[in-house]
Amino acid sequence: MLGITTLLWGLSYSIQAISAKDLGPFTTVFFKGFGGLFLLPLLIAQKKRITRQEVIGGILMGFFSFAGCLLQQLGIIYSTISKASFITALYIVFVPLIEIFLGQKVNRRIWISVSLAILGLYLLCMHSSGGINIGDLFLLIGSLMFAFQIILIDRFSRTCDPLVLTFVSQTSVAFFSFIVMIFKESVDLSAVARSFFAIFFIVFIGGLLAQCIHIRYQRDLDSSLASLLMSFESVFGAFFGWLILHQVMSVREIFGCVLVFIAILIAEMK
Repeated sequence: MLGITTLLWGLSYSIQAISAKDLGPFTTVFFKGFGGLFLLPLLIAQKKRITRQEVIGGILMGFFSFAGCLLQQLGIIYSTISKASFITALYIVFVPLIEIFLGQKVNRRIWISVSLAILGLYLLCMHSSGGINIGDLFLLIGSLMFAFQIILIDRFSRTCDPLVLTFVSQTSVAFFSFIVMIFKESVDLSAVARSFFAIFFIVFIGGLLAQCIHIRYQRDLDSSLASLLMSFESVFGAFFGWLILHQVMSVREIFGCVLVFIAILIAEMK
């Protein structure tokens, strides 16, 4: 089930690229968070009480998720799906680096991981002109936002109800996106109709369904195995980018992806 979740996340990159043809980035991110509203009837049925800590934690998680998703969507517009999936997956490397600044002890192997990740990013993102694509930069900063989100999830999920956290964080993403969307983007109903399949996937399949499966089944696996399975999101992302959008990587970019993937695996080792 966690493997299916990873596959759906990998497929989401191509679906988001398709939606970008008709929908603005804020509109797309709004729909990514909109699925959280469908958890409200379940919370009412189970008579869940939302605590102050769950509200604060959920809003913080939602803010960093909103920032990460927005930057990821912008990155997908200006970059390729393969690069987007591998750069985004670097949040696994960023998490222990952030923990170092928070005063936590981290295994020395993380520096090997960081070195490989930097080399992989150079091969993947740097062009012959010496500059980095703006889309790649968006993706890199977005990955950092996702790393902060994961640290917050780790902190608040230990004492808060995961279903409530998911509801608050997802609806926060929708709220932040909606506020900016109404000022920055005009929502064309015909464009929404043309993107019906992509929106349906973003809201229910790659969003709500994948999130619920993730929360339910990750707890049944060893954390090392779970992290290993989740890292294949980048591989599935590159595969579907080739299969659906016919995006082909150069040998240099493929080698860069391999180095980034190795860096991710080293960062996940226990």
